[in-house]
Amino acid sequence: MKHIGIVIALFLLFMPVQAKHNSEHALSPEDWKEIRGKVALLEDSGLMPMLLPIIMGNSDTLQLTDKQIQSFRSWRKKNYTNMVNVMNRIIELKVQFRVESLSPGVSSDHLIAFQSEIQKLQRQLLMIKLTCREQVMATFTDEQWENFAFIISDNPKLASLMPQAQPLNHGTYSQVTEH
Repeated sequence: MKHIGIVIALFLLFMPVQAKHNSEHALSPEDWKEIRGKVALLEDSGLMPMLLPIIMGNSDTLQLTDKQIQSFRSWRKKNYTNMVNVMNRIIELKVQFRVESLSPGVSSDHLIAFQSEIQKLQRQLLMIKLTCREQVMATFTDEQWENFAFIISDNPKLASLMPQAQPLNHGTYSQVTEH
């Protein structure tokens, strides 16, 4: 029951942001900060970090052009609601999985199938997030990537990830490997 309460609280916390997102107005930096805070509650539903709330919350520092801002707003309008729905469903199923895994009447085969269902949703979430990543990589300049790295350095969850990335060319980064 405790887990179900957590899921319900997450839904209730997120509804105002979702309604604000679905409106036609451009979100202010404060709106993006609110979204980033509430999406952080859903962050553990997937492996890839959320980029757009951080980027849009720091649009001045990144010196985003009007064209870039419009591009990111279009992505948000097209994908945000679906992404949040998938994230919420993953969390809901994870809670249900944990409850069922402690039930002696539930078979191992059922739990394996259940985990596969969660992984399928996580893959769907990754595919959505990758479209955002591709949008960012296609539009950022090298200077914006450098500024983004600076912004990320203040984020405890993401700070350790950015030093591993090195610029290849205009807006493209690659993983550095040691030989």
